[in-house]
Amino acid sequence: MSEIEKIFSISKRVHSKELTMSAGARELESQYSVNINSAKISIAVYGKLVQGLEFKRALSSPDMEYYLERFYVEGGTSALEKPNKALWKHISYYEKKNDVNLRSLRQVAERCMGKINSVTSFDELDNSFQAAINKARQNSEKERELFLQSASKKPRSHTVTVKVYDRNPHVVVVTLLRANGQCEKCFSKAPFTRKSDNSPYLEVHHKIRLADNGDDSVENTIALCPNCHREKHYG
Repeated sequence: MSEIEKIFSISKRVHSKELTMSAGARELESQYSVNINSAKISIAVYGKLVQGLEFKRALSSPDMEYYLERFYVEGGTSALEKPNKALWKHISYYEKKNDVNLRSLRQVAERCMGKINSVTSFDELDNSFQAAINKARQNSEKERELFLQSASKKPRSHTVTVKVYDRNPHVVVVTLLRANGQCEKCFSKAPFTRKSDNSPYLEVHHKIRLADNGDDSVENTIALCPNCHREKHYG
């Protein structure tokens, strides 16, 4: 494990209150010969990034990029929003105070912003959210409590570009008639009837997705109950 990987790992443990900052810094000093003051700065920056707060002392550009990439890998694009906000606050503070241009750190922040804004489909948005859910499952109870306490109860919104296929309604009708009110996977009866026409409620699923160049044909579709349909997509 590299020095920055260890620093990130220790910082996570400090933020989740498994370690005190002093204990974490001492561990970094003893195991990796990291200057104890530098260790404390790195741990503090981690905490500010996670909370979206301004920080005065910064990591190097490569180390900051590593932090942001780990946030992204572990939590998806949603996990980048507060760190990106905190980083821009730092850049604004430091440039104004010292009359400089933090070009390399700006490039890191811009690449981070690009990832946040790169979600252009429901599939990408869902994949990003699923990554965040997987990360949340790995957190300790203390970590989850901390995130819940610091998180806003009002969710952010995203504008998503949607690619829509002009599906053939006759394919849907013929597939549903073929199923005759019975799921074609588990063979159970439709769970309820539609309010609009009292027809059995089943969902038409493409065996090969249209997005994967599948045909919009009766041969490529199957009528499923909602549970089996979700299993096809997420099971």
